Amino acid sequence: MSMLDQHGYAARSAPQLGFGRRLGFGVGDFGINVFWNMTNLFAMFYYTDVIGISNTTAGLIIFGAMLWDTITDPVIGVVAERTRTPVGRFRPYLFIAAIPLGISFALMFSVPMAATGAAATFAFATQLIFRTFYTLVGVPYSSLSARMTQDSDERGALAVHRMMFATIAGIVIAAFTRDGAAVLGNGDLHDGFRSVSVLYSFIGVAAILVCAISTREPSPGEPGGEIRPEPRIRDILRMLRHNSAFWTAFAIILVGMSGATISSKAVLYYLKYNLGAEELTGVTLLAVAVTIMLAVPFWGALSKRIGKRQVWACGCAIAAIATLSLWFNPFESPVSVILILTFGALGSSANYFSTWSTLPDTVEFGEWKTGIRSESTIFGAVAFAQKLALGFATLIAGLLLDGFGYVANAEQTPLALTGLKIMISIIPFCTAIICLVLVLTYRLDQQFHARIVQEIARRRENNPVESEQDA
Repeated sequence: MSMLDQHGYAARSAPQLGFGRRLGFGVGDFGINVFWNMTNLFAMFYYTDVIGISNTTAGLIIFGAMLWDTITDPVIGVVAERTRTPVGRFRPYLFIAAIPLGISFALMFSVPMAATGAAATFAFATQLIFRTFYTLVGVPYSSLSARMTQDSDERGALAVHRMMFATIAGIVIAAFTRDGAAVLGNGDLHDGFRSVSVLYSFIGVAAILVCAISTREPSPGEPGGEIRPEPRIRDILRMLRHNSAFWTAFAIILVGMSGATISSKAVLYYLKYNLGAEELTGVTLLAVAVTIMLAVPFWGALSKRIGKRQVWACGCAIAAIATLSLWFNPFESPVSVILILTFGALGSSANYFSTWSTLPDTVEFGEWKTGIRSESTIFGAVAFAQKLALGFATLIAGLLLDGFGYVANAEQTPLALTGLKIMISIIPFCTAIICLVLVLTYRLDQQFHARIVQEIARRRENNPVESEQDA
């Protein structure tokens, strides 16, 4: 049975994960985030300013694809939970879906320069295909963190490795994409984005396969590897219904991702039109990504001293201060904006770390409350929240751009310029404040989680048969 150490945390009932497995897990998120960051940062811009699709139509394309995710995310979560293979429940999906994911990603940035209707149809179809394979990789990958270890601090270490590599992917996308597309396309962004996407596909697929090879799921008899009957759908729904810790985290992700998405969509336009500094796009995104990468280990270490919830609250507060500063910035120069965005990246890094180190703990919270354990259901629902927020926020961004009178590749009106500023400041400020309030209500800290893990272990030891039947 697990015991509590002098700090109130659960003593480890299994060996710590080796550096190789942590590293391999992190490399997987590098690959996933090559696809995620490119899509999140440049898909809207690619559709509107390269292909010539209208703002609202581009937003509807991405939103419609995200609605498709509302079906695929929970379905893949349930299917993955019921998967049994010699290499585990989740790793097989990384092996199977990585290459199709890369191919669909390259197709998504290969929209033909056809009539608007034909281009929009091709864009929507490739979005749907890409989103399907992204889910087939993303949900099982995220679920791995809860399967690989039940120790909260180990999960924090996994989150640090994950965020470090995710941020490196962001650095690659930020530093190379815009200029790389111009170079590879010989000044033609249409050809350039296609070439860049093919290059990224090879890199992303390779990283995901490295993760699949180097990670390992627990075997029967090891902590987290117990063979349990497959939970029924109604039992899974009951676990979700009673998992208050998960729903708080779900709400934080939904709100926070919505604000961050609207801001990230607008920042490219803001640099180009408000500041007249389109050439600094790569520098700006690079500064943000490097700051996130350097700050993640700091937040990981700090969470062991003050707790994950406190780190999460700090991140939300920093994000709120930074976004409000963008609105009241008296200089509105490229340097001042880059400095403020870099400061805000400190908050983003805290939020990313807290999200991915805390979510696995909600798996045990649900098991403690109901006797039902389902890692992939939790992470499938989180993927749904992310994509719902991304799709909805992208649609809102498109509608706002049209509402403010934005016209691609033209001189913008004062209203359009003000609208872009609102989108990178006031809107994300409001969502950061809402997230801060929600974080302050979150009660599943490391000590509480340690007691939960101990109680679950005690139940299994005292009545293993009943425990498995309940599960």
